[in-house]
Amino acid sequence: MTLILDCIYIVAGACLLPYWLWKLPQSRRYRAGIPQRLGFGPPMPAGCRRLWVHCASVGEASIPRSLVARLRECHPGWQVVFSTNTDTGARRLRELYPDCPVFFMPLDVSLCARRALRRVAPDAVLLVELEVWPNFMDACRARGVPVGIISGRIGRSSRRLLRTLSRLMPRLWEPLRLVCARSPDDAQGFLGANVPADRVFDCGSLKYDNLPDEPDSGDEQRLRRLFNLPPGTPVVVGGSTHDGEEVLLAGVYRDLKRRHRDVQLVLAPRHVERADQVAAAIRARGFTVSRKSELDASGTPARRDDVILVDTIGDLMACYGLSTCAFVGRSLLPPGGGQNMMEPAALGKPVLVGPYTRNFEPEMALLRAAGAVIVVRSRAELAGQIDMLLSDPRRAERIGRAGQETIAGSRGATERTLARLSRARLFGDEAACRDDAQGRSVQGHPT
Repeated sequence: MTLILDCIYIVAGACLLPYWLWKLPQSRRYRAGIPQRLGFGPPMPAGCRRLWVHCASVGEASIPRSLVARLRECHPGWQVVFSTNTDTGARRLRELYPDCPVFFMPLDVSLCARRALRRVAPDAVLLVELEVWPNFMDACRARGVPVGIISGRIGRSSRRLLRTLSRLMPRLWEPLRLVCARSPDDAQGFLGANVPADRVFDCGSLKYDNLPDEPDSGDEQRLRRLFNLPPGTPVVVGGSTHDGEEVLLAGVYRDLKRRHRDVQLVLAPRHVERADQVAAAIRARGFTVSRKSELDASGTPARRDDVILVDTIGDLMACYGLSTCAFVGRSLLPPGGGQNMMEPAALGKPVLVGPYTRNFEPEMALLRAAGAVIVVRSRAELAGQIDMLLSDPRRAERIGRAGQETIAGSRGATERTLARLSRARLFGDEAACRDDAQGRSVQGHPT
C-alpha cells in the first residue's frame, strides 16, 4: 500500500507540476521550505529526548500552547520541535514558541517521511486536531515512534477516508497510542475511523484553555492609537474572513454609516497573502483603505472613515478586544466551514457568524445553548443584527457575557490531556506532573 500511495502522489505531483512552477515565482507560500518538504528537515543534535508537534497551519499553531507549557514543566529534559504545512503557520509558530525549532512537514512520500524522521529523530509525535498522513504514520511505526492526537477533530469525509485507509493498511493505527478528542462527537468519529476504542478519549478542546478572558490592555491601546479610534467609537471587526466576505462587510459598513456615523470597520482576513486582493476589492467599492503594515511602518494613525485592513499575523485577538461586536468569517458563503468563533466570545464580545460552520459544531452548540452567538444568512441580516447590537448596548453586553461565562466553564482540557498522555506512556516511564485529571472515556472503556 505504501508503494501504491507513492505512485499516486508522484502521478498527482506530475500533473500539478506546471501549475506549481507557474506559481513559484509569484508567491512565497509555494517557495517556502522546499528542502524540508522533501524530507531534509533540520538535523537535530543527539543527547536529548525530543517531542515533535505538528500544527497544520496558522489556525492550529496556538492550540497546543497551554499543553506544551505544561509538558515542558513536567518533562524539562525534552526538546519540543514544531512542524507546519504553510509559511504563515511557520511564522506564527516562531512567534509563539521562539525557543523551539520550526520546520515544514515532509510530503507524505515514503522516502521524504523516513528521511525527515531520521533527521529530526523524535521520541514522540503529537498531531494537533488530525493531520494523519499514512506514509508518515507507517514511517513512525517502522521507527517505533509513538504518536498521539491532541484536541482531535474529525469530519465525516475524513472519517470515511481514514476508515478506508485503515482497511487497506491494517497497521495504520499501530503507532497511535491515543486520541484526545475535543468532544464526544469527535471521539465517536475516531471510533468510526476504526481507531481502537481503548485509545480514544474525550478530553475537551485545548482552545478554551488558551483563550484569554480579557484583552491585553497594552495591545489594545496600541491598536486604538494606530487605528485612530477615540474612546467610545463603535468598532465592527470582520475576523478570519475569506474571499467574498470582505466585500459583503464593506456593503454592511455602508449601510451602518447611515445610522451610526462614527462606526469603524476593521477587516482581518484569514490569509494575509490575500491583502492586496482585498484592498483592491474594497477600494473598487468606493472606500479608502488603511493597511496595518503601512501604519506600522509610518507610525501615522489611520484616517477616519478608512476601512482598516489588518494584513499582519498575530493581531486578531487584539482586534477582537477593540470590537463592539465581531463577525467571524468563512461562514457566510458556501461551502464555508467556519473559523474560531470562541476567540471573540472569550473576550465577552457578541459574536455573529453565517450558517456554514460545520467545522465548529461543538463550539456552536455551546454558544447556541447559552444564547451567545447570532447566526445570520445574508448581508441584510448581518447589517440588521449589527445595527441592533450597536443600538442596544445592554443586549450586546448580555450576549457577550453569556459567551464569556460559557467558555470559562469549558476549560480544563490541558490537564485531562496531560494525564492521558502520561498514562499512555508517550514520554516513557517518566512520572507525570499530575495524574489526577482524566479524559472521559468512550463506549464504556475505563479511564
